[in-house]
Formats: sequence, structure tokens, C-alpha cells
Amino acid sequence: MSGKETFLFAKWSVEVHRRSFRRAVSIYLYPNKPIKVLASKSTTQKVIVDFLMSKKDWIEKNFEKFSLIAEKFPEKKIKAYETFPFLGTERKLKVVITLNKKPFVSVTDDHLLLHIPRNEWSANSLIAEHPTALKEIRHFYKREAVSLLGERLRFWSEQMGLHPSQVKFREQRTRWGSCSSKKIINLNWRLIVFKPEIIDYVIVHELAHLEHMNHSERFWSLVERHIENYKETMKSLKESQYLVEFLSEQN
Repeated sequence: MSGKETFLFAKWSVEVHRRSFRRAVSIYLYPNKPIKVLASKSTTQKVIVDFLMSKKDWIEKNFEKFSLIAEKFPEKKIKAYETFPFLGTERKLKVVITLNKKPFVSVTDDHLLLHIPRNEWSANSLIAEHPTALKEIRHFYKREAVSLLGERLRFWSEQMGLHPSQVKFREQRTRWGSCSSKKIINLNWRLIVFKPEIIDYVIVHELAHLEHMNHSERFWSLVERHIENYKETMKSLKESQYLVEFLSEQN
């Protein structure tokens, strides 16, 4: 069993999630969300507050970092003329009417098209926000990612002569890909927002782990053999990683 309680610490909201068999106190920080604390059922609030006090400077620095990220990557509104990244290109959202009974999303060279059924269309459709359309946007991005990432993985598998036993497409917050000892490759479908060079780098990186399950000199040499500018691509990925946040499910 678990429970949740809230209180205010300094200028931040705190959510305490209690676990029956938890020993240590842990804290997790996320943009635009309360501080999350995991603690046992017997841990007193004083112990939690003392722990937060010991981490106050660290908390402050991280929330300042979140503020800078929010300035650089402002929250997306699902409405006409908002821009959304797809394969490294910002495309404006265009709201159009459809005879279909359900909304859906498609793409052109310049636009993401949000198709609204005629029976849901109103005078405000072109100016209103459509937050419920996030489901359709996520479905579109994931569908396109499974197709394109799968195609690029097959291409690079042939180029490198390395073949995974299985490929899975997942949604992870902090990892773009992984390779298990069973030669199973996981790819984060949200990679579809990035330019093709970044997608290819991540795929080559994970395929290289089929031969070297580490980050040794031999591993990086294999990556460089296929992606000569991999260091610049890694830097580009790190600098643009927050572009995917609009695809996160809303709580």
C-alpha cells in the first residue's frame, strides 16, 4: 500500500509518496511539478524536512536550470500556427476539417495537419486550443517513428553487418536507446522529432553495442567508422533533447 501527502517547503510544493518497505529518503525533481519525495511509512515529516534542507542548494540550482530550459523550450499549445518539430524541421500546426468520424494527424513538408471531424467543428476551431488532440499527435508521432526508425535500423544493420535479436520501441524520459545482453535493442520513439542525422547516430550507437557491450575505444572507433562527426551529433542531441517534451502525456 502507498499514500501521498503534500506540504510547502520554502517556496516549493512537496509531494510525499510513502512505501511500506522503503528505507532511505529520496527526492526527484521535474519541471513544472512539485518536489517528489519517496519515504517509508514510519519516516517523520521532520526527517523529510531536514533532508530537504540538506539538499536546498541543489534543489534551487535545478529549478533555476528548469527555468532556463523553459525559456529556451517554451511549452507548446495545441492550436493553429503553433510549431512542432518533426524530423528536425519545425512545422506549423494547421487545423482542417475532415469527413472522418474521428480526429487524426498527418504531415506535409510545411505543416502538421490536425483533422477535426465535421461534427466537432465550430467557429472557434481555428483559434481555440485542442488539448485533447495530444492523444492523436502522440499516436501520429509514434506510428511514424516505428516505421522510419525501423527502416533506418534495417539499413544500418545491413551496413554494419550487425543484427539485433529483437527491436522494441519505447517511451523513456532520459534514454534514447539501449541494447541488452540478449541483443535486444530498444529505441525511444520520440527520436522522430530530431533530424535524421541524430536518429542515425543513436541507431548506429546501439548497433555497435551488439559487438562491444561497453564504451571502450573499440566501441567508439566502430561508431566513428559509420558516423564520422558523431561527437558533434552527440552535442546536438544533448542541446535539443527537450524538444520532445510536448509529446509527454499530461497528468
